[in-house]
Amino acid sequence: MPRCLAFLACCFFTVLSVSCDGDDAVPSPTAAPEATATIVPPTVEPTPAPTATPTVVRQDIRPTRLTIPALDIDQPVVLSQTVPYVYVPEPGCPPAPADDDTTLTVPNQGIATPAELLDGLENKAWIFGHSRWLGVPGVLFNLHDLDVGDELFIDGVDRASGAAVEDKRYVVEGLYLSDVDTGGPFLTNDDPSEIPLAPQVVLQTSVRERGAGRAWILDRAKLMAKAQNVIVGDADDPCRYLLLFVVATFSPG
Repeated sequence: MPRCLAFLACCFFTVLSVSCDGDDAVPSPTAAPEATATIVPPTVEPTPAPTATPTVVRQDIRPTRLTIPALDIDQPVVLSQTVPYVYVPEPGCPPAPADDDTTLTVPNQGIATPAELLDGLENKAWIFGHSRWLGVPGVLFNLHDLDVGDELFIDGVDRASGAAVEDKRYVVEGLYLSDVDTGGPFLTNDDPSEIPLAPQVVLQTSVRERGAGRAWILDRAKLMAKAQNVIVGDADDPCRYLLLFVVATFSPG
């Protein structure tokens, strides 16, 4: 028997023997215990701490130069214009959605950014370019070699004030393997609550073009090891136009 149970049993038998000692014993009167009131303190609900609204540090930059020390990139950023979208699907692939009526120009070589601040791109500097064009590697051909924590720097112009912006430092926070169907959230804010709290730079380049038998342009093994795959469905579907997005956030230093 455990010690605690043995102790309780001993106490029970001691009380029993005292109360039953002699049939003629007359119990002595005992004073009734005084009634006591139990005071229960009132329940006080704690006042919830006020929730601080995150402060958005806003700066819409039109970049004019991109520097990535880890990739030995130091390149001017040209302006991209909006033009009508003409897409001829590969055999066996569905046509583009009917609302895809415009697109942005991409230089054959080099990198670009929209000339105007587009809706949904608040607090984001978007820089894009071919990874390879007509067999010639582009500026972003080695973008798969970037790692989280790497730095990049941009010069540019504040779109609101027109003031020059120099040597703004950003730190890579993620690489994302995507396509034209799932890459939108990296670029556009559908709601003001989605505007990033700090300015960001989003780099975009192609991973593989559409069409059967098209080989990957960027290193597939490296991307699968370090990039988050956000593609919904089969990444090997030849009708998918694969893209890489690199997201970097402003970090003073």
